[in-house]
Amino acid sequence: MDVVRLLVPIAVVLVVMLLIWAGRAMLEGAREGIAEAKEEEAAAKAVQTAEQQAKAEARLERMEAASAALAPADRFALNLRAPFTEIWLEIFPHEDDARELEYFYRLTPPAGQEHELRKALEDGWDIIDHTSALHSLAWLIDSGHRLPYLQVRQAVAEGEDLKGRAREAGVVKKWEEQVSGAGGAAFDLARAVDVAAMAHALGYLSETECWRILRQCRIIAQDLFGSWEVYGQSFLAGAEFWKSGGLMDGTRNKRYAGSIRWLMEDPQSPWRRDPWPVSVERQERLKGMN
Repeated sequence: MDVVRLLVPIAVVLVVMLLIWAGRAMLEGAREGIAEAKEEEAAAKAVQTAEQQAKAEARLERMEAASAALAPADRFALNLRAPFTEIWLEIFPHEDDARELEYFYRLTPPAGQEHELRKALEDGWDIIDHTSALHSLAWLIDSGHRLPYLQVRQAVAEGEDLKGRAREAGVVKKWEEQVSGAGGAAFDLARAVDVAAMAHALGYLSETECWRILRQCRIIAQDLFGSWEVYGQSFLAGAEFWKSGGLMDGTRNKRYAGSIRWLMEDPQSPWRRDPWPVSVERQERLKGMN
């Protein structure tokens, strides 16, 4: 019995020590497992970051290649539609939430978007063929909404009664300091370039016809504006005048404002990459007016 009494405490101590050792071993193993998991996670993140960086660099290279393939005047013409392109890029399929900015410098959008383009032209413009495309584009280039904008502006300046057009008059007054006589012309020009490019993508216009329209828009824009900032403000003025208020249109105008803000501020924006070109003819004409 004395031996048993002596061995029992020893056995208990040994068991406790064994449990403590086993616990420590398990804890150490768990720590090593956690450390290995963290190392694997960090390595996976590093690989993911490197892949994302490589994709970003590839996208940038594609954008720069698309830009370099165009003459400066043609880049400028395409940049006139940039507020709409920025919005279209949200609709076009893109990988990892990264938009293909090269399409700022592409005349046509990526393949596979024909249904969206056809729906946009038919629902918004009644454009279904060559004739209807030319009809809408002629209206945008010759008058658009900038003609009624200027009519309201003149009526405001002359103090006419505009009770029936109070909202339009309010828009004109709101933007007068920023855009003055240019009014909302940028909205018409941006739409003309956008519509022409979509019509070409659907085969309604030849490439030659499309570029001819874009160059007309370029000439008008250079005649009216001297910076992307004023052009962007004119775009917003024209868009607001187009609908002159309303909840749904207010939401749309906020989206337009966000697009203009991105174009003016983001380093990858085509408006930041390609400054407004100097128009010697316009400068000479302005000098003659002063």
